[in-house]
Amino acid sequence: THNLLRTPTHDVAEFFADIFLSWFPFYYMGKCAFLVWCMAPTPSNGSIQIYTRIIRPIFLKHESKIDNIAKDLKGKATEAADKFKDEAKKATANIMWEEGMKKDS
Repeated sequence: THNLLRTPTHDVAEFFADIFLSWFPFYYMGKCAFLVWCMAPTPSNGSIQIYTRIIRPIFLKHESKIDNIAKDLKGKATEAADKFKDEAKKATANIMWEEGMKKDS
């Protein structure tokens, strides 16, 4: 089955990390313990701790920049969609005109 949380970047990073870190004693045991800690069914599991102490403060610090980037991307996507829609209308009109010309011939 395909794991939706895995990305090519994650796979590459994990590949090289495993090469260099596997030399350390108990690396795989520590990695397993870290993953269990992140997924533990407790209110203070690792994923919540990492999010509240690391990810959320960084996100809040850069929130306005992220919002501006999202607005810019939305504007560009809307512009591209409008351009595509106009081109599709022109192509449809051309096809309809050509079909009409064939019937008249």
